[in-house]
Amino acid sequence: MSLRVVWNFPALVTFYNLPMHSAFMIDRAVVRFAETGEGELAWEPPYHLLSAGFHDVVLAIDREARTIAVLRIYRVR
Repeated sequence: MSLRVVWNFPALVTFYNLPMHSAFMIDRAVVRFAETGEGELAWEPPYHLLSAGFHDVVLAIDREARTIAVLRIYRVR
């Protein structure tokens, strides 16, 4: 099941300000999860947290609309 990825503005600003390697890891994790459903995902109501390297990506998943909204990016490790 492939989902469409929609980036929220605050997440996009953070993404573009990250070092290239970190941004690549996040993009790879989000795209892989959207295309295959694979990834380290945790449920923190009301959102999901996707691990991507040293970061967690906050996602809102709408399976009916087949979209994933990337809301925020946090450095956690």
